[in-house]
Amino acid sequence: MANLEHLIRLKEGVAARNQSGNEDRDSAPNLREADLGATRVGLHAIQRQKTQLMAQRTAKRPSLHRLLVIVSLSIAVLLIFAPTLQAQYVDSGTWFGGYATGKLPRSMNNPNGSWRVWMDGQLRFGDDSSRFSQGLVRPGIGYSLNKAWSLWAGYAYVRTDQPYALKPSTENRIWEQVNWQHLVGSTDLSSRTRLEQRFNSAGTGTGVRLREMGKLIQPLGAKKIWLVAMSDEMFVNLNSTNFGARSGADRNRAFIGPGINLGRTIRTEVGYMNQYIFNNNGPDRVDNIFSVNAFWNFSHSAPPEE
Repeated sequence: MANLEHLIRLKEGVAARNQSGNEDRDSAPNLREADLGATRVGLHAIQRQKTQLMAQRTAKRPSLHRLLVIVSLSIAVLLIFAPTLQAQYVDSGTWFGGYATGKLPRSMNNPNGSWRVWMDGQLRFGDDSSRFSQGLVRPGIGYSLNKAWSLWAGYAYVRTDQPYALKPSTENRIWEQVNWQHLVGSTDLSSRTRLEQRFNSAGTGTGVRLREMGKLIQPLGAKKIWLVAMSDEMFVNLNSTNFGARSGADRNRAFIGPGINLGRTIRTEVGYMNQYIFNNNGPDRVDNIFSVNAFWNFSHSAPPEE
């Protein structure tokens, strides 16, 4: 009869067999009267057990992204409740945002439905919320690697007026980002790493900026209709340009506030945002912002899995 251990080693490949002892390496595998078709089921079962074991071991390891999210949120708490530091210019504003993400239609997708679309728009009012100061439209396309990781790229058009710019300007951006999301109990942790290439009408050259955001969403109550959201996003310029960008820390945005789940696909978040701008050419700036956001996560085939 065939030796089952030899069959398993044959399935694992030459590398695994070479790692065995000299005695096993010198002997030929016993495959006599082996029913390879029947054995294949057992080998698949063993492989599934190994995969499950690896997944369990991975789940027990500390997650670097969990740590990054917690650190980001700690920064958010410090900035929200800290004084205005060295800022000499303080303003208040109202910002409105809408975000839509979802799967491409089946006819434009792969069998796993991995391709995604992204669209968000922003309306921002500054100078004590008395005037339009910035508008933004940002479409993009993404690919879901698994339930935790996704890759994105897209374009953004930004119009900026006073007091967020000395003179009215327009900016075209190309952006790429990596998203990560994970549930810890009922707590939703996520991070977003975005790289931007910026082309601004106020000058020439390409500004490159890195943005790192960590976010926590905690549902409240048994029905999980209400929630608390907290996030922090740090902006870092990777180079200097003649349209005003200076290499180094650019700004930080910290948010905290309540939200409502209006269904499986729609939620709103309303709260306070603190934007601290590091200005190398003058006094730092603080914007105290009333932030209103709506999020729609849709699917063309079924309710979203995320």
